[in-house]
Amino acid sequence: MFRAFRSGFLALFIAVLILVAGQGDYRPSAIDRAVAPYEYNLVAWELSHFPDKWLRQARHWLNGLLPWNSKPDRAQRILLAQEYFDLFREQSQLERHLSFHADVGDELSSEEEMSLTSRLAEVRERRRKIRPVVEETIESEISAVLVEQGLEWGIGIFPPVDMVLSSPPTVLVLSARDHIHLHQTVLLVPGISHDERNRIEEMVFQQEDLSALVENTGGVATYPSVVYDSASLHYALVVGAHEWLHHWLFFRPLGQGYWHSQGMTILNETVATLAGREIGDQALLAMTGQEVDRSPRPPADRDPEAFDFRKEMRETRLRTEELLADGRIEEAEAYMEQRRLLMVDNGYYIRKINQAYFAFHGSYAHNPASISPVREQLEELRRRSGSLGAFLRLVAAFSKPGDLPESLANGGNP
Repeated sequence: MFRAFRSGFLALFIAVLILVAGQGDYRPSAIDRAVAPYEYNLVAWELSHFPDKWLRQARHWLNGLLPWNSKPDRAQRILLAQEYFDLFREQSQLERHLSFHADVGDELSSEEEMSLTSRLAEVRERRRKIRPVVEETIESEISAVLVEQGLEWGIGIFPPVDMVLSSPPTVLVLSARDHIHLHQTVLLVPGISHDERNRIEEMVFQQEDLSALVENTGGVATYPSVVYDSASLHYALVVGAHEWLHHWLFFRPLGQGYWHSQGMTILNETVATLAGREIGDQALLAMTGQEVDRSPRPPADRDPEAFDFRKEMRETRLRTEELLADGRIEEAEAYMEQRRLLMVDNGYYIRKINQAYFAFHGSYAHNPASISPVREQLEELRRRSGSLGAFLRLVAAFSKPGDLPESLANGGNP
């Protein structure tokens, strides 16, 4: 019980610290007022989820002391985790089936509609019921990998791995129009419609002369972190690890410098992406025996006539940078729309490509929208490191973007 309360106290401390760190002399801008109906209330989310999360863990611990309350063993919990994401696929099929018949006016018989609706309710309720066990299973499996990598302190993994499977918020991304720069981000509620997104973006464009994009997220490093609940077990493990790395880096120079410059943002996000994938892949292997192959496809296996999305997106970014550097803003914006249509014609649906798109997605050096060399540099540093734990301890001490190439020049040493 002491361990449960100790973990809860530590997590409460972290949650409050992270929230306080983002507060300051706040005066609402025109943008703040305009997006207020959609703004994601981070404080309310913490207050509603944090106590429930840790009180539930304490209850589970107490119930485990009672001999008649048997707790699922690891194998059972892994099966429940797999079931949770299998059920989402069934839920999606049922929802599409019902929606299709409603949209085309092809009425189902009352018996068919009742059967589908009843099954949909059963699936949703089953997912709701097993979600707490699935969250704890994912947390414990990620924690086990972290312990293997030597990231455990005397008090255990700190911060504790803590996540909620849910619909993550969307994000409003703002960039200047005359150059690509991540000017500001604002968390918005999930589920904002296509038309609402366009309205918000146009309002920002007209009132503030900024490039704006309302984009989905796969997870957010609140505490507990929010991880998208409707993808796959592997995806949840990778994103859960990614968001925990942001929590861990928050207490180290790299994370504390996240907002100091665009270079530090890219470095943080790329470290979390690279290491999050490795942790998630290891956790999936431990849980299911399924090994993830991330080796690149040999050039000989690629169809030379096939549309190369990564190549085309990089070309789009480079040409856009050239146009903006010459002061040809409207021409750059027309060019990005032209290139977006090319992507759509080749099966890559992107709602909008603008300066904000590149500012947001370019923060992840693994993303085709990035032109940063950080990905290749970090991958080389990882190859030189003896373990993932050693790699993370090294990069966590970086306080400026130049520390990465300096470390490589020093043979992978600080």
